[in-house]
Amino acid sequence: MHAQKIRQALFALLAAIATLVAFPRAAQAVGTFKLKSTEATEVSGAWHIYVTIELPKAPLTAHQSMKFLFTKTMAYERSLIDGHNEPVLNRQALQNQSPSIESLDVDFADPSGKIFKGTRFDFGLTRTRGYEAGEYKVEVRTSDGTTIGGPANLILKGDNPVVDRRAMAFNAKEKSIKKVDGYDAGANQAKNDEPVAQNDNGPSEVTPTGTATGFVPAEGMQETDEEKIKTRPKGCGCEVVGLGPSGVLGTPGAALFFLLPVVGVGIAAARRRSRAKRDSSAA
Repeated sequence: MHAQKIRQALFALLAAIATLVAFPRAAQAVGTFKLKSTEATEVSGAWHIYVTIELPKAPLTAHQSMKFLFTKTMAYERSLIDGHNEPVLNRQALQNQSPSIESLDVDFADPSGKIFKGTRFDFGLTRTRGYEAGEYKVEVRTSDGTTIGGPANLILKGDNPVVDRRAMAFNAKEKSIKKVDGYDAGANQAKNDEPVAQNDNGPSEVTPTGTATGFVPAEGMQETDEEKIKTRPKGCGCEVVGLGPSGVLGTPGAALFFLLPVVGVGIAAARRRSRAKRDSSAA
């Protein structure tokens, strides 16, 4: 049991030593990468880049897919500021920028088809791809993520579009000038910290001044004959014959109203007498 523990301890120690030895080698870049020139001049909106790449040994195939990473480290801004008639170049250091990646096929063979471990390669960078004048860190990696050589610094020389940072501009409508307001919390800030004068009549009271005529003249408020509305007197809304339009007793029709039962009785008696006479005559 004691010997088994010793073997396990030795195995763990050897594994740790192997990891420490192999890790720096895996992290170390292979081959070499160089720029023919650390500066490139813009020609018709593009920069031509010449590089030299050398691998540890010749690859199996002539064409190798490689990634060129361009990380911007310094921005060149041409700005118009107060007190200067011409644009002023302002260099701004950048940090933690995401790289722009260009995937290119690099040829390691000569015209005869023989493959070499090193090659000279050139390509172009354009503004349409998002590049502009400034400073970049350049790295090269293989398709499996292996870094070739060390990083190189590249300066892309040229004139970037002018940015207008003046407080007042008279030619900001020109296409080559971009107007930027409120630069670095300058003079274009809103002044919200100034005290507001209080009204003598209180914060919410408004005192009217002067005279004004009404929206409708005085004659417009008078009712015309056509606009008068005739309404029925209050009541049940019905009229009784004999009572008159007002329905009040004592009018000439009131007496006729009380004689109606008497007239009815007389008519009934006359009918009975006439019927009796006809019966006697028939007998």
